[in-house]
Amino acid sequence: MPEEEEVVLRLDRPTATSLADLVYNVGEHQAAGMPIAKLSIVDSERLGRLLRELWAASGVPVPYGEVPKTKSRRQI
Repeated sequence: MPEEEEVVLRLDRPTATSLADLVYNVGEHQAAGMPIAKLSIVDSERLGRLLRELWAASGVPVPYGEVPKTKSRRQI
């Protein structure tokens, strides 16, 4: 079996904390049907940046294209 290529990202502490909280909430949702907590706008933006970096580092094209920084997809 060929060795897998690694993808390495460095995270600042707030992004790492947001990611850990999100993974935990999704796991609890899967395990016990617990609702997934709503993300704050700051966490949503932070995790969105992380996801774009992860896609770029792993060579995965962004599935919905780039959105100009002046326009938000989030509807409030």
